Amino acid sequence: MLYDWPTWTITVGLFCGMLAANEIGFRLGRRHHREETEPSRTVSGALKASVLGLVALLLAFSFSATTNRYNMRQRIVLDQANAVGTCYQRAGLLPEPSRDRIRETLRQYVRTRLDDSRAGYDRAEMTRMREEIDRLLNTLWSAVEEANRSQPDAVRNSMIVPAANEVIDLSSSRAWASRNHLPDPVLVLLLASVLVSGLLLGHSSGQSGKRHVGLWSASNLILALVLFVVLDFDRPRRGLIRVDQTPLVELDASFKRTAPL
Repeated sequence: MLYDWPTWTITVGLFCGMLAANEIGFRLGRRHHREETEPSRTVSGALKASVLGLVALLLAFSFSATTNRYNMRQRIVLDQANAVGTCYQRAGLLPEPSRDRIRETLRQYVRTRLDDSRAGYDRAEMTRMREEIDRLLNTLWSAVEEANRSQPDAVRNSMIVPAANEVIDLSSSRAWASRNHLPDPVLVLLLASVLVSGLLLGHSSGQSGKRHVGLWSASNLILALVLFVVLDFDRPRRGLIRVDQTPLVELDASFKRTAPL
């Protein structure tokens, strides 16, 4: 459910929530700061440091996890471009009309993949693109089956079957990778942890009897921006950080140079 919310909405809401948590923590800390002894302040500071360290660890693990997912999506795009290029070349070893049918299907597939990457988070467009991709993959396999029935020796020598199979498999891998996100419970835990850290910062200021609004704002901004980047890595179809489609763009350009007139 949280995946459907815009990243900036979550980040701005978190920043405002942290400011509120700072103020609540400040009032709680100021209420009892005159009654606290030095040993109790020492214990309080140690406990706060351990909680803040745990929050930093959670953010670091989440950052690492989403970065790995992003790198995996990048790798799949490169593997996909290589697989389509290999299948396209091997199709040249087949006789007509199988050769042109397979190659034209692959050209359409690459263009559709690029259009899909530009579609963003438009659900209707995403559904239409998925259906078109499935149709093209079915057409590709049907063309390979037809070639195998009419020219089995040529199909065996060209090794077009494993090449086409890899194109289909990587398409499934890419679809899975695009849906592989941080689970909502993990994201809720991160949001709650950051808010608790804001509460503890405010409580420390309350113990000193003075609001440190500048420090609060700086700390809140850094934490909110870190979480923004974590969310942006986790949302490949929108946001500032997008999966680079250069391998497919270059492949499409090479198809246009070699396509028959």
